[in-house]
Amino acid sequence: MLRLHRLRHHAVGRHVLAPCSALTRNACAHGTFTARQLSTSSARLAQVKFAHWIDKETGKLDTAKLETKWKTRWAEAKPPVRKPLTAAEIDRLFYVLVMFPYPSGVLHMGHVRVYTISDVLTRFHRMRGKHVVSPMGWDAFGLPAENAAIERSIAPAQWTQQNIATMKDQLSRILTDFDWDRELATCDPAYYKWTQHIFLQLFKNDMVYRKDAVVNWDPIDQTVLANEQVDKDGRSWRSGAVVEQRKLKQWFARITRYAQDLLDDLNALNWPDHVKSMQANWIGRSEGAEFEFALDPPIPDAQSKAISVFTSRADTLFGVSYLAIAPDHWLVSADHLPAEHANHVLKRAQEMLSGSSGGGDRSQRTKDGVFTGLYVAHPLDSARRVPVYVADYVLSDYGTGAVMGVPAHDVRDHEFCQINSVPVHISVVEPETSEFAEESKSELPVFTGQGVLRRIPENGIYGGMRSADARTTIVAAAAAIGSGKSVVNYRLRDWLLSRQRFWGAPVPIIHCASCGAVPVPESDLPVELPKNIELSGRGGSPLARATEWLNCKCPSCSGPATRDTDTLDTFVDSSWYFLRYTDAHNTQRPFDAMAASSMMPVDIYIGGVEHAILHLLYSRFISKFLWKTRAYGAAAVEHDSSVSSEVKEAIARRETRGARNGEPFTRLLTQGMVHGLTYKDPSSGRFLRSDEVQTEKGNVPRVIRTGETPTMSFEKMSKSKYNGVDPGATVDAYGADATRLHVLYLAPPQDVLEWDTQSIVGMQRWILRLGRLVDTACASSARESIVCALNTRNKWSKEARETYRHTHVAIQHATESLEASFSLNTAISALIKLSNYLATVKDCEHPTFGFGLVCLVKMVAPMAPSIGEELWEILIQSKCLHNLGLVDTPNSRVFAQSWPVLDASALKDVSATVVVQINGKVRFKLEDMVPDQDQSELVQIASTMPQAQKWMFDTTGQPKHIVKVIHVPNKLINIIVK
Repeated sequence: MLRLHRLRHHAVGRHVLAPCSALTRNACAHGTFTARQLSTSSARLAQVKFAHWIDKETGKLDTAKLETKWKTRWAEAKPPVRKPLTAAEIDRLFYVLVMFPYPSGVLHMGHVRVYTISDVLTRFHRMRGKHVVSPMGWDAFGLPAENAAIERSIAPAQWTQQNIATMKDQLSRILTDFDWDRELATCDPAYYKWTQHIFLQLFKNDMVYRKDAVVNWDPIDQTVLANEQVDKDGRSWRSGAVVEQRKLKQWFARITRYAQDLLDDLNALNWPDHVKSMQANWIGRSEGAEFEFALDPPIPDAQSKAISVFTSRADTLFGVSYLAIAPDHWLVSADHLPAEHANHVLKRAQEMLSGSSGGGDRSQRTKDGVFTGLYVAHPLDSARRVPVYVADYVLSDYGTGAVMGVPAHDVRDHEFCQINSVPVHISVVEPETSEFAEESKSELPVFTGQGVLRRIPENGIYGGMRSADARTTIVAAAAAIGSGKSVVNYRLRDWLLSRQRFWGAPVPIIHCASCGAVPVPESDLPVELPKNIELSGRGGSPLARATEWLNCKCPSCSGPATRDTDTLDTFVDSSWYFLRYTDAHNTQRPFDAMAASSMMPVDIYIGGVEHAILHLLYSRFISKFLWKTRAYGAAAVEHDSSVSSEVKEAIARRETRGARNGEPFTRLLTQGMVHGLTYKDPSSGRFLRSDEVQTEKGNVPRVIRTGETPTMSFEKMSKSKYNGVDPGATVDAYGADATRLHVLYLAPPQDVLEWDTQSIVGMQRWILRLGRLVDTACASSARESIVCALNTRNKWSKEARETYRHTHVAIQHATESLEASFSLNTAISALIKLSNYLATVKDCEHPTFGFGLVCLVKMVAPMAPSIGEELWEILIQSKCLHNLGLVDTPNSRVFAQSWPVLDASALKDVSATVVVQINGKVRFKLEDMVPDQDQSELVQIASTMPQAQKWMFDTTGQPKHIVKVIHVPNKLINIIVK
């Protein structure tokens, strides 16, 4: 990039102005250019006019040819040679990451929106002098590809690769500029080799384990179903069978060990508050107590003598009416249940597990329960026996698998008692104020708030204590006798990694009868998926049927063994892809520590809010694990002698100024969904296709069949609602630049975007106006360079000063929008205002006009790349930039230029209109005043005005006595006289 001149007194902008050429210096000395120097051949101008691209008959821009020209030029550029970053490059590095897509083969408007936002920020920061990393890849494993392959009788790999090729072409059509040399696909063995490696590192560090866990089981197809494959009635989406709950051996990651770290480090992240709240709520830290309810009578040979229960409300301990245990709790067994209850309880528990007793999320159910015949003793009152129920809403893998029921102080517990005829114990906590007590008696079935323990026998010595004090005292009393303790509990559960499907990374574990679970040796990675396997969606895991692949030797004892037939959750693939981008072609390790440490953390991560919990949480966990085990980070390169001290210091600076402690994403931008215009039949409510609706004069739609006005709304785009918009058709009709501008202008990125195709013509017209402005500038050569003009700024006309001010107002708004607020619609609005103003400028030969236009073209370019490139090339070829004293090199592209830098001194109004009041009444105005004049000057000027004679002077012509002056700078002056 060419290095340009910085003015000493006028901060027009870093890398904006060039040194004065001999031609310019001569002009500065003499005040003008010669006629020969200013002349440009009309033939030359005809070749470079923007009007060349406009069809004379239709008046429309030939977007297809223009875009093809620049896509061809961009494709001709040589790919960069990747070298280790220098300290200076690390300090300038800016990592822009957009959530990589599942390669469905179809780009929808949501994709267009998010990838346009990403592309704009990438181009903007490059023009700001950043060393930008902007990679792209494919989240290619998963159930959708497997189902599509089954439906089409095609291998998932073939289906996926075809879709990747299609979507890559579609991304090119919307003019995105990604680092394609960093491209990856999670289904590539070269990628999932390292996904398996990371699993083995977790295994080595005791961060993964295997245990029984419940799955959705289709008894007809004999296969495991994902939650989304079970309908609202609890039936399989394919076979229609009632889905059963079965236990299978599954792999889990101990994410709960990182629960507090994941919670603590949220505060330092520059993420939307609602996303951080969602993460914090999912982790769900609760400070409370764990009480031991001893079995009464004890059960011989039981694995425990008591049931452990966690509660955050120890103050309600004396209000417990029952304990509820999960249907698969260890006590739900014929060996432990009383004989007279066993058969009935076991049957009911199985119904709860199978989902046949209510459907939906078990943790949200409240009604289904059965008495076990068991009792437990109260932790602080052993003479009091508490019945034990099996309840559908209790989950065995959450907490201890048991909860205490306090119906007087919990709505769910109260409903459970009513349905299952559990005797309700009296309320043990009451509100502190009598007013609230009256309200609770009349309106609330239970009191769930904090209060005071009632002075009743059940509360004993704790009656009269406030809830907070009682909790502390009650837990201490239980701890003293070994029946309770203070604990911190988390809602977060360990991460279930196993999937019983084919299209995923195989779990790299071998099972041996003698040695147990044995990790696959690193030298044998990747464990590739078998080829030519038949997929049917039935009969259990496809890998279990691939006998040649399945049977192997134990790496430890060389005895007969079998491979693990589970594949890894696709969230594992996407939990580290941002690290692989830093060193995408490394064949020796997942990534080089130096490469990853130089680029992490990601500066801005862009994607949908639907991924605000699980994907982000799992990515944070894996990133922290790898950072703590020194796979990357400042500590990972600290003792590497091949890394210079300057680079180490730069890595340390990057790590401390962004997200810390292995957090992968410093800043998060969650874009809203794109909604489409939806029509419904007003009588039946049926969704209508676009060809069933006709728009009449006045834009009034009618249902063709009935003539009625359809019900209209903007809703999430979907095939069933017939409200989707084909991005390809939109680009064909209006051009990629106009499509990009439109999608950015309709709404701020964080908001829902209501797509309206009709208004896109506004962006087409704006593009044509920009072209006319550039053609005007090329035909009206500047009288002098902007460098020289700034030396005589105090002699500028009012129009020139106003032009310069408008330019920098636009620079200020566009820069702030792209760098801080991400209100890209505001940035476009600022540029439209600047273009509208420039169209009114009369003296187009004054350098401020050309300078404003040059800045405008630069700022438009990231949002409309091919238009920006074309307009810049026209300015280059017409010598407009040269005449302005700006860089003029034949091969200079707009994206090789620097973003305009704000001159804050230009933001002041060129002139001010000051309202003059005499004794509080408006008498006249002072027009075209120099801004920021002090009140004494304004009083003097006002007194000389003819209108002042009547109000500021007496009948003899003598000035009246000024008692007081009230001055609002640049707005008003109120002169009090008598």
